[in-house]
Amino acid sequence: MSLMGSRLNKFQTLLILFILLTIMITRRPDIFNHPQLWAEDGRAFFQSVWNVGVFDSLIAPRDGYFQTLPKLTMSLASFLGVSYSAVTALAAAVILRCLFLAYVLSVRMSFVNIKYRIAFCFYFVLQPNIQEAYINITNAHTYLAIYLLCIMISKPPTDTLWKCHDFIILVLCGLSGPFIGILAPCLALKRIIEHGSITNAIKKFNLFDVVFTMCVLTQCVAIATSSADRTPAPLGASWDLFASIISYKVILGSMIDLNHVRWAWGKGILNTAICTSIIGFSVFYFFKCNWQYKVVFTYVIIITGLSIFKPVINNLSEQWPLFEIPIVGCRYFITSGMAIFCLLLLMAHNISKYQPISHLVLLLLFIPCLIASYRMPPLQNVGYDKDIEKFESASKGDAVNIRTNPPGWSMDLIKK
Repeated sequence: MSLMGSRLNKFQTLLILFILLTIMITRRPDIFNHPQLWAEDGRAFFQSVWNVGVFDSLIAPRDGYFQTLPKLTMSLASFLGVSYSAVTALAAAVILRCLFLAYVLSVRMSFVNIKYRIAFCFYFVLQPNIQEAYINITNAHTYLAIYLLCIMISKPPTDTLWKCHDFIILVLCGLSGPFIGILAPCLALKRIIEHGSITNAIKKFNLFDVVFTMCVLTQCVAIATSSADRTPAPLGASWDLFASIISYKVILGSMIDLNHVRWAWGKGILNTAICTSIIGFSVFYFFKCNWQYKVVFTYVIIITGLSIFKPVINNLSEQWPLFEIPIVGCRYFITSGMAIFCLLLLMAHNISKYQPISHLVLLLLFIPCLIASYRMPPLQNVGYDKDIEKFESASKGDAVNIRTNPPGWSMDLIKK
């Protein structure tokens, strides 16, 4: 299957990136007009860097693994000052997304037709149900992993600049969350297909593979020596709930705001039909398509499986029934949402005889849904600015509690 297409020139690339950035800003303008720290941005990362120190914070795992990118971001923020922490986190999150979008549009991914790459980029910035992960540094590891996955399926770098780029993303991803362990089987699969056998893949280990392995081992050691554990709460699993999660949360949630389709939860026959259909098509293309699809499919299956069978939503209640609530657990299905969109693009492409019609149907399906899901509710005013002012006027050595979003989160900083 060939998806080769034309390239973009620099002006076209910059124009598309400008439009994509405009969409990012206008979907939730309040985070640009009034930046606030989100969840772990403050309590876990900035508080640690500010109170403990940059170096001690960087070498200390959190939740069982290293979180290098958010801590590096907050290290920079700590030098700029507490009042600049939210702006710094926002800038880092925006830059990461823009770099990823530029990469998707670059020649490195020219094995995919440019019209499909442009469509993916617009879906990336318009994806519904990502409020809790929208342009913050807390959830950057999710996007870093997708970035590294794209590097793994791309054409090899041909110059020093691209090689440096790949290694920077590899190290940042490898030392920022657990996703490097999930990507490991994907890289192994790529090398086995590439070299023809496991033995040849081992013999032809390259520098990228060595650094990748070191990152995996580093995170494994952190996990093994950590006392962090998942929630002891039961899943409350059943086939009906599984089908509802796949149909409602993963598939319908990839297209439209879940508040509009909450009626689908618990519809056993409908959800079973949608669930089995999408799984069937995915497996069919696994055997039909090239190695890039197989690598992406492997990652999506692993990450979606872990998200469903190892979620952390509530420490007391059964986990699966809670997925019915539209906003709950949506961060777990960012990757699978992008995968569903790409699968539909692939299906539309393969209907070669009726390709214009299939493209039109896809547009008519997604455009109204994404428009309906365009704007996100603003972050609540929890008193962040007032607390920052209180901190700035505090005496040296005072501990100040600064409230952050979502409501109920805060960080305690010591005035220096």
